[in-house]
Amino acid sequence: MIYKTIIYELRPDGVATVRLNRPEAKNAMNGVMYDEARELVAQIDRDPAVRVVVLTGNGSAFCSGGDFKYQQSQASRPEKERLAEASKLALWLGELNKLTKPVIGRINGTAYGGGVGLVSVCDVVIAHTGVKFCLSEASIGLMPSMISPYVVAKIGLSNARSVFLNSRVFDTAQAKAFGLVHEVVTEDQLDAVVEQQARLFLRCAPGAVAATKKLIAHVNTHGEQENFRYTVDLVAQMWASKEAAEGIASFLEKREPSWRTHSPIVPS
Repeated sequence: MIYKTIIYELRPDGVATVRLNRPEAKNAMNGVMYDEARELVAQIDRDPAVRVVVLTGNGSAFCSGGDFKYQQSQASRPEKERLAEASKLALWLGELNKLTKPVIGRINGTAYGGGVGLVSVCDVVIAHTGVKFCLSEASIGLMPSMISPYVVAKIGLSNARSVFLNSRVFDTAQAKAFGLVHEVVTEDQLDAVVEQQARLFLRCAPGAVAATKKLIAHVNTHGEQENFRYTVDLVAQMWASKEAAEGIASFLEKREPSWRTHSPIVPS
């Protein structure tokens, strides 16, 4: 399918790239992008050929946040319509966050406002040294509303207050210290390190990755008794699964499991 605001590519090995494609607006998000992105995420979730997703931007920016002209155009609309439009980003972030495929954030440039929200729902984030981040909403009379659950969960309450309330710009070193970014590389290393991460994910069983992503979310939001039942049930189901049978057999037989399309690259 041809999109107006997104470029989508899927390699034969299962690595998909979702590239925000409004470079003339530094990939600022608008209603069309929200609609297209949500449709694409649903497609990716259903497609067994997709093993890993790389989220990045086209041009010099990753994502500069919400498009101001788009936001300005909402002011005169009835409240019901404003609520429906505002929900689009919240829904997209939630769907990305729960996506059964691992998401690698390839942060190629500026990430402001909603762009930081997108960074926060990626499973692994790699940014180059020149990237700047900012929760700029308060400085222009707005609030980082829909992105706040994901950004606060990612960087913590104290760090969130230190960047939400004053809209200060921070660099990749601070983003890594906050836990927003996992690896900082030079710009010319970005693609190689993203590829390395993708190949590590390809070593892993897709069903196990999906279940483990759900497991992490569950144990982070439930108490001891709920987690006891959930994890015991999960292991009992896992032992009887085809993936577990194949994985254990491949180990004992000293061969590659059926889902492994690449030899591993282990970071030094």
